[in-house]
Amino acid sequence: GNRDGDHAHDSSGANGDAKGLNGDGGNRDTDKAKDAQTEVRGGGSGQRKQEDTSAKTGKKSWVSSLAIKPMEVLLAIVVVCVAVCMYQKQAADAKVALCAQRHERGEYDEALQLCREALVSYHELNELSKLVGWGRYGGILVGDVAQTTDNLGVVSMNVGDPQVALRYLQAALAMRTDKLGANALDVAATKDNMGLVYRQMGDLDQAMAYHKEALAIRLENVGEKDLSTAQSRTSIANVHYQMDDYDAALQMYRQVLSVQEELLGGDHIDVAGTLQNMAQVKKHSDLTESLALYEKSLAIIVGIYGHNHQNVADTLHQMGGVQLGMKKHAEAIDTYHQALEIYSSLLGPSHPDVAATMTYIGQALEKSGKEAEAEGFFQQAVEIWDSMGA
Repeated sequence: GNRDGDHAHDSSGANGDAKGLNGDGGNRDTDKAKDAQTEVRGGGSGQRKQEDTSAKTGKKSWVSSLAIKPMEVLLAIVVVCVAVCMYQKQAADAKVALCAQRHERGEYDEALQLCREALVSYHELNELSKLVGWGRYGGILVGDVAQTTDNLGVVSMNVGDPQVALRYLQAALAMRTDKLGANALDVAATKDNMGLVYRQMGDLDQAMAYHKEALAIRLENVGEKDLSTAQSRTSIANVHYQMDDYDAALQMYRQVLSVQEELLGGDHIDVAGTLQNMAQVKKHSDLTESLALYEKSLAIIVGIYGHNHQNVADTLHQMGGVQLGMKKHAEAIDTYHQALEIYSSLLGPSHPDVAATMTYIGQALEKSGKEAEAEGFFQQAVEIWDSMGA
């Protein structure tokens, strides 16, 4: 599950020199064709006799049967090129769609490869489009190039390569700004993604600046009550939280929650995510309210996915931590056990989340005075970590 509420849904193009078509050659061919026709029509008496003989015998002149019109040849070439380009474009589109699917599953290496292959195809087609008159627009597929470049930035960020991600996103931003203008929604999307990368790099001031620029663009284009505006606010709130500015973060999350509940309803997964973000902030000031927010979020998640889901286990894990902080040891142990059961069922008995939950159960047992039982859970956790080479 996405614990801090950030979503990166949205995705450098090399400019190649293109030589223009030589129109003189075509004109010369046309002139020759006209000359040939003139010779056939206006030749000497010998030629006329040949035509008369052909007419009498009912046979067609071999000269006229082999005559090729340059425009027909050119049209045929264009038709073939368009067909090939359409197939190549459709193949690239399919790779982008598959890239997005792999990214959602966390299969980042495959996603990177698919998006890279699509980007190569879009570049080739875009450069070709410049040769046939679209150069003044940057190429007919510049939008696809920019989107795929942006996608590569997001995937690179998620594989932990922020420098590469930033290069992709800077290239996408330049293309989108040049084609669409500085206040386009696609520009805002790329700026939000750049904010996420800077946040990953620990440059919170730069992250905040890009998220605020994105928010300003969204407010100008779609206003306050829009989910993309809410997403920019979520990103700003997350940066406030990392800056330990909890009041500003909570205020921003509340604005997001209001918009989400109005547009999505109270039982949407995005609402649950914002409630968890608010609960995380409240851990620093009011554990009782934090627990209440987690419980409300849990009810939404269970209603959507059922009980045996990793998002449910993640939320229970967070709730156990709050209960432990409130010294409600018995409740914390029970909550952690519920999380442990789900993690073990979904992830197997030797997963890091299983080991971490066992450690927390041991801590809760230890604080309850059950040292021997706690030691057993600590030992199991150590064995799992050792089996993974940690």
